[in-house]
Amino acid sequence: MTVQVTLQLPDHLVEHAKQLGTATQRDLNTVLTDSLEMLWLPLNTTIGATTSQTQSVDTLPDKDLLALASIKMDPIQHQRLGELQAMGKTRELTLPERYELVALFQIYQLGLLHKSEALAEAVKRGIQVSLSQ
Repeated sequence: MTVQVTLQLPDHLVEHAKQLGTATQRDLNTVLTDSLEMLWLPLNTTIGATTSQTQSVDTLPDKDLLALASIKMDPIQHQRLGELQAMGKTRELTLPERYELVALFQIYQLGLLHKSEALAEAVKRGIQVSLSQ
């Protein structure tokens, strides 16, 4: 199932998406859809089907909260992130590589955000020892 959504995006964002589409031979709609999926789907599949990303951490059962607090980036994505960072130190990345690096870094940052929120809630509930002790 798909839902049609109308967005007003800044010109520079649309231009970047068009450039990525040209570089990867995909249309603008596909580039934007893939970009959103890259940001959200990996976190959902890593956390598991029982934990909803829209659910506030303070409402999660202890089991799901602890699972979220120990979340790790998908190993393949983590390896690719490292590869792109290493390549960027030795040569200029291509446009598709730069976009991939940005997307993977955003996935990494979102994962850390969710993990830190879950850790804070777990410490608050007393089911996790504070990492600062």
